Amino acid sequence: AGEGVLFRNAFVSSPSCCPSRGSILSGQDFYRLRAASMNHTEWPGSIPIFTDLLAEAGYHIGCTGKGWGPGNWRNSGRKYNPAGPDYNGVKLTPPARYISAIDYAANFEAFLRSRPKNAPFCFWAGFTEPHREFDPGIGEKHGIRLDSVSVPAFLPDSEEVRRDLADYAFEIQWFDRHLERMLQTLERRGELENTIVVVTSDNGMAFPRAKANLYDYGTRMPLALRWGERVKAGRVIEDLVSLIDLAPTFLEAAGVRIPEVVTGRSLLPLLDRRSPGRTEVVFGLERHFPGSRPNGAGYPCRAIRTAEYLYIRNLTPEANPCGDHPGPVWPADDPVGGYGDTDGGPTKTYLWRNREKFRELFRLAFGKRPAEELYAVGEDPFNMRNLAGKASYDTVRKRLASRLDAYLKQTEDPRRLGRGAELDAVMRRFPSVPPGAR
Repeated sequence: AGEGVLFRNAFVSSPSCCPSRGSILSGQDFYRLRAASMNHTEWPGSIPIFTDLLAEAGYHIGCTGKGWGPGNWRNSGRKYNPAGPDYNGVKLTPPARYISAIDYAANFEAFLRSRPKNAPFCFWAGFTEPHREFDPGIGEKHGIRLDSVSVPAFLPDSEEVRRDLADYAFEIQWFDRHLERMLQTLERRGELENTIVVVTSDNGMAFPRAKANLYDYGTRMPLALRWGERVKAGRVIEDLVSLIDLAPTFLEAAGVRIPEVVTGRSLLPLLDRRSPGRTEVVFGLERHFPGSRPNGAGYPCRAIRTAEYLYIRNLTPEANPCGDHPGPVWPADDPVGGYGDTDGGPTKTYLWRNREKFRELFRLAFGKRPAEELYAVGEDPFNMRNLAGKASYDTVRKRLASRLDAYLKQTEDPRRLGRGAELDAVMRRFPSVPPGAR
């Protein structure tokens, strides 16, 4: 970010792997992606994506690590992952359990060596770090002190949680090392200053009330963009932007026509403008883990975020937001045995085993939620005090609800248009992890 632009308020379209990655590739809100609007389904082949459009324009494209997934893209007739052909052949010895053996940076070099002479390129580096599981204690082992760890207010401040966060931080450091090597490769080849480099993520950290939730720790992402002299180094942009804006950004920069179905907006105009002009983003969720509820059911919800407020609409408040307990299907390595939309790990287990001691934090993480939630993000950055029922915030709530409705109608959210049964049918069709999903 110090050599480019940092977007301080960037948000995913959906805080779960498949819908988030699909929305990045397509430049469309996640609920427009049919089966790809949720995890462990399949890729709908008729959706235009920036990687295909760049390939048609003569770009050399490739992918290392995780592209679009987990889901089955082969059913669409594709020859390779929507993110690009695999470059995963170069391996290394991982420094810890659960770290991928893929040498991302070396595979990027292999991709560049395979590029036709003078061809422009687009490369997707899909690091699987950080991602559950983490090697217990690996953070401390590599010098991360537990007393230096910052614990979000919605989690218990215990040694177990701090250690889990330190292990998470170690995996981020592993990601950073590969990113540095990739930038050095571009610099060595004299191509760094003419390459757009974007660094971001597909969802928040895999902890309770973060990933697969519409609170800031699930949806607000790091986003940095470097583009040589085209971007003033060290600039910070406060506009609220969505990761669906990346696809039209890449297409505009390449001089490729942006499909009419794209709902994102190019970020290029923001690179020069000083005054904030984008004041809100919309995001949501259908389902994270298909085994969380009977028949693959999810927890559909939508939200609008401004600089001051987060408004959430839970469409099935009678359901369990993080999945049933016990869950219909459950990974053997998660002793909690339920709440499947929250990935298993030491923090989830600790909170479950100490739920009487941390009653309020447990309720916030796993308890049922009202139809509407409203948070003043400036004074409540961890989104823990719901203001939706307070009369003094009624005007704000109604205004944000109206703006959310207008956007969902404009962008043809099936649930806003009375066609929610289409998304429910996808859940029933994929009630568990399908064959070929990865």
